[in-house]
Amino acid sequence: MATAADTGFFRPLTENPFLRLATVVVFYIFEGIPMGLFYTAVPAYMASQGAGTTEIATVVSAFSLPWTLKLVNGFLMDRWTFLPMGRRRIWIICSQATMALTLLYAAFAAPSGSDVFLLSVIAFVVSMATTFQDVAIDSLVVDIMTEEEQAKAGGFMFGSQAAGIALATVAGGYLLQHFGTGVTFMVAAVFLMFGVAFAITLRERPGERRLPWSAGTSHQRNLDIKIDASWPLLKQSFKAMMAPASVIIVPFLLVRNIPAGIYDVFDPVLATQYVGLTTSQYTNITFFSASVSGAVGFFLGGWLTAKIGKLRVLTTMYLLTSILVLGAGAAVNYWTDPVVLYALVWGIDMFSIFVAIAMIPVAMQICTPAVAATQFTIYMALANFGRPIGAWIVATTSAIDPQLIFFTIGPIMLVAAIGTRFLKESQPTPELERATHHGVGAGPVDN
Repeated sequence: MATAADTGFFRPLTENPFLRLATVVVFYIFEGIPMGLFYTAVPAYMASQGAGTTEIATVVSAFSLPWTLKLVNGFLMDRWTFLPMGRRRIWIICSQATMALTLLYAAFAAPSGSDVFLLSVIAFVVSMATTFQDVAIDSLVVDIMTEEEQAKAGGFMFGSQAAGIALATVAGGYLLQHFGTGVTFMVAAVFLMFGVAFAITLRERPGERRLPWSAGTSHQRNLDIKIDASWPLLKQSFKAMMAPASVIIVPFLLVRNIPAGIYDVFDPVLATQYVGLTTSQYTNITFFSASVSGAVGFFLGGWLTAKIGKLRVLTTMYLLTSILVLGAGAAVNYWTDPVVLYALVWGIDMFSIFVAIAMIPVAMQICTPAVAATQFTIYMALANFGRPIGAWIVATTSAIDPQLIFFTIGPIMLVAAIGTRFLKESQPTPELERATHHGVGAGPVDN
């Protein structure tokens, strides 16, 4: 018999299409908060206090590193979970709480802009928790959304993430400049605690518990597909990853985030040490850029990708990125002009979000449900690996000549644009279609 908790807004996610999409939006906003802080606001704050590209790259790389290791997160989630609360929700609650508590500690520690080691440790721990939250939400999308909803999910994901990044960037930049790290991290920690409260109100499927001590039981569908041993999980994950459609997208995932190295490491230096902007002036630029690109991605990304095709979007955006980066490198005599800074910030933001939106459905649609967290997070780990690679390229080449940053990354993106002509729209194998029919989407709502 249905209770008040089973009706209206409180229906489980499998029975509530609006709440499924709202959950993606909400948690991707929360995910964007640490990213806005440690990819933009904190580097700008450090640069304003005289830090160079090497010091900034250390903190950015510390935050980036856990994103390259997400395949471990996915394996842990597929192998161990608390099914009475659903396959993913216990991980969402714990990771969101860890994000908030780490930033609460950072608020009391209040590191200065020159305290590279402490900032790096804080960045790494917050990032590790954020990656677990990210993997849990992505796996939830693969697990309970219909195929039609998954096609829209990329736009919602990255649009919402961009909104969170923009919020953290502008608020973090202002707070860091006027109040320092203590107040900034405290405000962020309090905001992230709302995510913990929201996760507690959710249920994935009918009959599940909201908290470990609540009434409820595991849903039969989750019991049916759970793999209870590590070796079969690893073997099935490896088999899924070796499928031709899986192997062929790997190089394009790897290069996706390389231009972010310019955005994260060199742009704060360009803004504060070449153009002469303050921390908050620079973060205001990135705020508006992230807001606009996020809104475009949220409202138009999924539609445009479906309209003109994923591969055309990838080719176009890789090519535009290459032209932008090479052009900025050639314009070295104009680096003190804010126009170059604006072009790099806005261009990398906009092109990157469309690349990500086009990649997401490709990766989702070839995931096997029983190992969806492991498989999908391997894809996302490969995509995120480009960010520390980009930071390393910037730090290494700028030590020789800052122009080399652009003349190294630009050709990489040009090769990626040319290479997309060898990609084909992926089609699942018959075995994968059978597994997907059982596992992806809202699925049966009977207990």
